[in-house]
Amino acid sequence: MRGGFFYLLAVLLVVLAFGLGLCGWVVYQQQDLVMVMVDEVRMLSLRAERLEALIQEQETREILAQQAAEEKPSPPEKGRGRHLAATASQGAAEAASVSPENAAEAAKEQGDQPEPTATDYIALRNIEQKLEGGDLVVNFDMVNEREGKEPVAGYITLVARGLRNGKPWLEAWPPMRLNNQGRPQNFRRGTPFSVQRYRHVRARVAAINDKQFDQLEFVVYSRQGELVMVHHQPVNLGRTGGGS
Repeated sequence: MRGGFFYLLAVLLVVLAFGLGLCGWVVYQQQDLVMVMVDEVRMLSLRAERLEALIQEQETREILAQQAAEEKPSPPEKGRGRHLAATASQGAAEAASVSPENAAEAAKEQGDQPEPTATDYIALRNIEQKLEGGDLVVNFDMVNEREGKEPVAGYITLVARGLRNGKPWLEAWPPMRLNNQGRPQNFRRGTPFSVQRYRHVRARVAAINDKQFDQLEFVVYSRQGELVMVHHQPVNLGRTGGGS
């Protein structure tokens, strides 16, 4: 009887060990499958965000194109056209007569003018910064400040200032070339917007890696390329701030 009991106990232990090993293998396979699914969900989420941004950008460009078509001036009358041509020729002659010294002085004076930090028709609200997948992501709302809520349109660029390997570094969203002052070389490279009441914007500025950003600059241009606002926001990850 004792021999049969020990034999049965050994068989039970072997079966138990096999069962535990099988359960561990199943759990490992399920965990691996869950990790794969998490990665796929993350990729799908990023693609959905990119697609949403592209759709918003396309819709805004269509709105801007429609507004530009509506505002297209009618062709001038013949007599008036000759008068405008003469005026333009006179203006060109006056411009050509300006000396290089005066032109340089005028450019210097214009460059010394401070950038506008606010405008009466668009404001930035609920600015939120966070790290997501190693990237600096900024969410904010563009609010129409006009009383009649007439749509406002233009272009916005987000510039991150900081250091990389101990040297000054600039990075823009959307990606574009910047001049020495950290402003777009072509304002139309910015994200176009047309805001009736408000619009939520999500900007993925840059991968942090070896960079250390300390300031964000929201650079807003009108449709004609006039710099209307530069809003400065310190990089303070995880906290919410308002701006205008």
